[in-house]
Amino acid sequence: MGVLVESRTVTFPVRIADAAAVAGCWVVRAADARTLLRDTELDVAAVAGRTLAVLALLRYRVNDLGAYDELGLAVPVRHRGRVAAHVLQLPVTAPFTMAAGRQLWGLPKWLADADLSLGPRGATARWDTDGHPLLDVALRTSPVRLPITLPARLTTVAPRGDVVLHSRVRGRARGLRIGVATPARLVAHARHPLTDALGALRLTRRPLLTVGIEHLSFDMDEADEVP
Repeated sequence: MGVLVESRTVTFPVRIADAAAVAGCWVVRAADARTLLRDTELDVAAVAGRTLAVLALLRYRVNDLGAYDELGLAVPVRHRGRVAAHVLQLPVTAPFTMAAGRQLWGLPKWLADADLSLGPRGATARWDTDGHPLLDVALRTSPVRLPITLPARLTTVAPRGDVVLHSRVRGRARGLRIGVATPARLVAHARHPLTDALGALRLTRRPLLTVGIEHLSFDMDEADEVP
């Protein structure tokens, strides 16, 4: 059984057959992350007053929703005793995946333009909105490729009205490159909810680690509505 999204039927699980990604992971103050959750019933998953913030650049090459680029900003949260990922910002470069992400999983996707480059040493990107520069991102990884394949399992949570949508992701990552305390560059060109969120988290010039993934594949199930 499928779900109709903009006159197109989407069936579950939604399959992403091939994508590439580079992500940075920062240790941030839990209090700073909580300021971004004020309008939700979610709480940050924290230890000793600290939590994580992840900024990821992704290129979806082969998948059920079409090819597109994406930037994701997320923090770990607790809901109903579970730890999951809550996506704070999710600009994408294609209208259909924006509509599908919002409707099916409650993801905060919005449309932007991107000049994204992914390579063996990391990623750079320029994000524009409404024809104006918004954000420059540069993340570096180690050039050493690890000859391993890792399972990737994740649950995202997204408030919607009186419920929270829990969406399970199951996948595999291969062609990994990991950098420890490698430099990162984030340059905001305009005030926007995305750049405001980055400013609130006070991300430093050196994330705890960066991860590059040459080949990422995963399935995303239909969301469960949890009171």
